[in-house]
Amino acid sequence: MAWRSRNDLAISLQFPDVKMNSKTVLVVDDDSSSRAMLGLSLRRAGYRVELAESGEQALAALKKSPFEYLVTDARMSPMDGFELSRKAKELRPALHVALVSALYDDDDLLLAPIEKVFSKPVAVERLQDWLESRNGGARA
Repeated sequence: MAWRSRNDLAISLQFPDVKMNSKTVLVVDDDSSSRAMLGLSLRRAGYRVELAESGEQALAALKKSPFEYLVTDARMSPMDGFELSRKAKELRPALHVALVSALYDDDDLLLAPIEKVFSKPVAVERLQDWLESRNGGARA
């Protein structure tokens, strides 16, 4: 099997029963613990994951690589998850966007292209179910 990155190889060695699929997820959260936990959980489920700590970092990643999914925190500074979702969809119109947040206002969602909202702490199984339900995103 050809590995797309050293990270894929590392995941396969740590979790030999995990089969990597081709679906890529960009996880954005300014809280390093939340970002790391979510990234590890999705990698264990077989997703290819890239982590970003800010909206700016996420947009740079989206310009370089195609992602199927964006999972972002709502409350970040200077660019929040709502603004990030709008800019991300301009770059990648087919991108599926989920918001993970403890606090958000329904008015914020009106102008944001967010398909699903998950409360923090996120139940990773629910997030994985949503990923599977989008555009054939079945786990490996």
